[in-house]
Amino acid sequence: MLRQFVARHCVTFRDSSQFPRLVACNDVKDFIMASSLKTNIKNKFLTGTILSTLLLISSMQARALGECGLSCCLAGANSSGVTLAENFGFAVQYEHSDMQTILNGTTEVSPDAVLDANWVPGSMYSVPTKMTMEKLSFIGARPLNERWTMMGIVPLLRNNMDMRMRNGAGMTMDMSMEEIAGLGDISLLAFYTAYTDAPVRPTERLTLGIGIKTPTGKNDELTASGNYVHAMMQLGSGSWDGLFTLNYMRAFYPLVTQVNAFYHLTTEGDEGYEFGDQAGIDLVMRYQTTNYVNLGIELNMIKTQQDTDHDGKYSRPLVSMVDNTAYTGLTSVLLTPGVQFRIPETTGSIEVKYQTPVYQKVNGYQQVLDARWLVTGSVSF
Repeated sequence: MLRQFVARHCVTFRDSSQFPRLVACNDVKDFIMASSLKTNIKNKFLTGTILSTLLLISSMQARALGECGLSCCLAGANSSGVTLAENFGFAVQYEHSDMQTILNGTTEVSPDAVLDANWVPGSMYSVPTKMTMEKLSFIGARPLNERWTMMGIVPLLRNNMDMRMRNGAGMTMDMSMEEIAGLGDISLLAFYTAYTDAPVRPTERLTLGIGIKTPTGKNDELTASGNYVHAMMQLGSGSWDGLFTLNYMRAFYPLVTQVNAFYHLTTEGDEGYEFGDQAGIDLVMRYQTTNYVNLGIELNMIKTQQDTDHDGKYSRPLVSMVDNTAYTGLTSVLLTPGVQFRIPETTGSIEVKYQTPVYQKVNGYQQVLDARWLVTGSVSF
């Protein structure tokens, strides 16, 4: 598609969903034939480098995810341009989230204050002191035609939690939960380009998406005492969920603005637990400072409904803060600066983002996000 367009119009473009650069050609067909093999070799080498680097990062750290969920993966796919690849787009995204702050509504409280408010003499009660979750997502996108693109997301998760417990005699001790790691829930999506004012380097584009989250992650991990591990720490939800997206792009090159909307319609899992629906809106601005560097800023707004434990398998509200469905559901606003590096003479890029909350309001007591790092490497073929 792109190659035929180039041949007709005697121009070529640096691959980018955000900031393509026009290059004049005297003989476009000769240009393509001369550069095609070289670019393919570099792209294959780049793919291996991206995979190796991000897998190394993942193995070195041991933490982070949170309320971002699938919206972070979709935002990363949009900004990297993987969904606009000519033949196939591939990305690897690493998320590392740190959570230590506990809120009651919008008020920060200490773990000991939560123990004092909920502990009953003669029984035990536990509160998280630190949660870290990692997610390594493999994202692939392939266009079916000029309008439709299919995308798949395969996540690998690793979750850790430190806790503070007060026993029946009133003694307080710190402990760590055994690490939970493995395959998460795989998602499949289809994107439809409802409108674009140009086949390449458009100034306006509207894309709609619909998909499904499958129950491939394990959701019945047990503790040493035989209880279900906290629902939020499980690798999957056990449910088939609906995914709906909308992306509107308006460009004023070298400035590009985007609005991303996302809705995750959850259902009851096979173990009876139903996570709350999640809605998100991202306001995005990116500016091309040089041919190979783009700076960006995002405002991410997330609203999550309360969970429901239909069969009561995960709920222990009298003994655990995180096993109380009354303490679920939140409203969050995050600020996300980022920088994207385009790799010369390839279709690859590396993007680094840092998310920090500017507003969070929760139901009851909840441990919330303090910071999240996202690193995305992508290449298009």
